[in-house]
Amino acid sequence: MKGIISTKQIYFRPINIHDIENGWLNWINNPDTNNFLVHKNPTRYEDLVEYLEKSQPPSVYMFAVCLVDNDKYIGNARLSSIDWINRHASYGRLIGSSDLRGKGIGTEILVLLAHYAFYNLNLHRISTGVVANNIASVRSNEKAGAIKEGLSREESYINGAYENSVMFGMMRKDFEKTELNNIIIT
Repeated sequence: MKGIISTKQIYFRPINIHDIENGWLNWINNPDTNNFLVHKNPTRYEDLVEYLEKSQPPSVYMFAVCLVDNDKYIGNARLSSIDWINRHASYGRLIGSSDLRGKGIGTEILVLLAHYAFYNLNLHRISTGVVANNIASVRSNEKAGAIKEGLSREESYINGAYENSVMFGMMRKDFEKTELNNIIIT
């Protein structure tokens, strides 16, 4: 297997500078892709190079998400703000191609992130905030076993309006209760 960890459909590999021109820069600047991202300023190649340089272990683990069938790079996954004392991290994911959304890939990405966080990094908990109107992401988090823990009212200014964010958390024991934790191949 070419990746670090995989399911039958996707795998993670280390993200690299070539991924910026291989889709990442276009995705991050595409309104269809960045609709629910808080930071939507036009992003330059140099901005992503700097971001990638800062997104390194031990405080950040960032992965390219690829399809098993054809090795196509389709998105990114990230564990960040890792607190090694309390064994906690934040997570995020991005699917670049709109034609791949709604097919369960976001859920699989989260399952792989959780598996990596709990079994490779030995973390206790991971968490994220999701814009409440991003129904697909809310459902994906729930399906993967993340628990709604709260609501941050009008936390983000998106598309000309303040939006609520749903706070999700997952502990290893939550992940172990889900049926999806067994879809990992490697």
